[in-house]
Amino acid sequence: MVRTVAGRLGADRAPTAIKSILTAPGFETAEGPLTAEVEAIETETMALTEPEPTAEATPPAEPEQAVDAAPVVDPAAAPSAPRCRRDADIEAKARQGELPPPPDFSAPTHARLRAKLAALVELAGKADATGLRAIVINPVSSSPKAPARYRDLAVLAIEARESRA
Repeated sequence: MVRTVAGRLGADRAPTAIKSILTAPGFETAEGPLTAEVEAIETETMALTEPEPTAEATPPAEPEQAVDAAPVVDPAAAPSAPRCRRDADIEAKARQGELPPPPDFSAPTHARLRAKLAALVELAGKADATGLRAIVINPVSSSPKAPARYRDLAVLAIEARESRA
C-alpha cells in the first residue's frame, strides 16, 4: 500500500498521507473506500505493465538460443530505434550503403544547428566516418536529435560501403 500511495503522491508525501489516513478518527469507516481505491490503483498499474495478449501464443525460447540470438551492440554506435516506416526504410538503405537525406533545418528554430548540420553533410559527402564521429551533438531536444540521427545513419552507410569494398 505504501508503494502504491508513493507512486501516486510521490515518495516525499506518501508517509505523511498514510499516517494521516491510518490515524484519522473513523479509520474503520474509511477503510472500505481506502481499500477499494488502493485495489483500483493496483489494477490500473498492473494493466499498464502487462503486455497485451496476442492471438498467437509464442513458444518459449530455449535459453541457449536466446544467448546466441542477440549480438551485443554498442548503443552509442547504433542509431536509435526507428519511429516509423519511413525511418525504418532510411535505416535499411543506410545499412546497404546509401547516405540518408539530411534533415530540413530551414525553420528559424533550427538556426543554431545549421552550421553543424552543414559540417555533417560535408563530411558525409567525403565519406569521413571518423570525422563524423568526432562531431559532438548533445541530443537533449528534437532539434539536435535530427542531426545526431543523420550522423549515426551516415556513419552506418559509410561503414557498409567500406565493408563491401
